[in-house]
Amino acid sequence: MHYTGTVYRNPYEPPSPLLEITQGCSHNKCKFCNMYSAVKYNPSPMEWIEEDLAEIASFYPETNRLQLLSADPFALSFKRLDAICDLVHKYLPNIEIMTMAARVDNITDKTVEELKILKDKGILELNIGAESGDGWTLDFVNKGYKSQDILEQCEKLDKAGIEYWLTFLNG
Repeated sequence: MHYTGTVYRNPYEPPSPLLEITQGCSHNKCKFCNMYSAVKYNPSPMEWIEEDLAEIASFYPETNRLQLLSADPFALSFKRLDAICDLVHKYLPNIEIMTMAARVDNITDKTVEELKILKDKGILELNIGAESGDGWTLDFVNKGYKSQDILEQCEKLDKAGIEYWLTFLNG
């Protein structure tokens, strides 16, 4: 398996295989976070993804759930995510649910229609690190988006039928 750096598994995710489709964080500027500070953001090469899917299929051929990694793989373009979904189904035909982490601004460049296509291909859940709904706090921690953006982008997910979890920091 091609894992770059530390692997962070969503603690609320049921046990499922992990497939790294990006390395690092597309933003990597939040004041409070150092999880990916040493890892440059890059999409994983399709060759790596295909090799890793073949390996997952050899150990978990009947799996119906897959967690896509790294910090925010939903930053990939619709076209790239669509191609990855097709590869997943080629190697793991029983996949019903794919989950991944996302930033609010990862949703911006995708239309509701594109989101619906991704949902139909199995991307059913996103874990979004919103961190706060307060504008001052979002600016202070350098999240790179506004509270209104959270509402607008989550509304697109609602229209597409993609479920999501919003993670907020306390304190």
